[in-house]
Amino acid sequence: MDFSGTFEDFQKVVRENGGEVQIMEREVGLDTQMAYMRMSKEVKSNLEPNKVVAGQFELWDENSSRKSKRKRLASLASLGSPDAIRTLQKYYEGPDRELEDWTYLALQECKLVFQATTLDHPPMFISTGLGGRGQKLRFFGAFFAEDGKPFEETRQKVISGEVEYMFEKFEGKLEFIAFSGQFVTFWGLVPIDVSLNEKVKAAVDEANFLGGGLRNDFILTNVKKLTFHELGEILTKIDNNQLGNDESDEDIVQ
Repeated sequence: MDFSGTFEDFQKVVRENGGEVQIMEREVGLDTQMAYMRMSKEVKSNLEPNKVVAGQFELWDENSSRKSKRKRLASLASLGSPDAIRTLQKYYEGPDRELEDWTYLALQECKLVFQATTLDHPPMFISTGLGGRGQKLRFFGAFFAEDGKPFEETRQKVISGEVEYMFEKFEGKLEFIAFSGQFVTFWGLVPIDVSLNEKVKAAVDEANFLGGGLRNDFILTNVKKLTFHELGEILTKIDNNQLGNDESDEDIVQ
């Protein structure tokens, strides 16, 4: 599956922005990100800074509801002031467990709003479901056995070696690789200027030259880490030429 077009378009936008980017490091589900964006837009339509500041202590009130705290966090983020950043940072050090991701998003937005008002050329902020680090984005990948059977030890060594070498060549960082049945899953950090699709294709070809026995089909996404059950469903869709017919398939082509 060739998903290179979408990422190449993204890389073009980064280059046009001068290459100055700020990557969200924490892994936050897209559902949470979208919900936060909706609430952020809502609070901005009727923002009263004095009331927001006066009510900031609600964050530490055990009797306050999670929904109310989410709104308070989004409101503080919209202020984009140094005091709001400090308040969010303090709460982020010990937030309610259910609000850890939401607090992180609020803190990042608050910093961005502040930068937008103080810097002539604020960096582009990049958020994906899998996050990243520094100037690298995290990607999840999956391969499939050509014969549909579990990988024996020799094939595992060949494939692991090629994936590790691939990451080394473009100065990325392989964080995880595992084999289960006919599936190989891995994830790692990839520099934003790397054409990963081409690198993975080359790694598959090289692994197969050495006896890896991989299908040419593979999965790459920076949206989420897929389960083996989800991979099985995707493989079935590939074999039946049905991939892309379901809106949920869009998640794996980002």
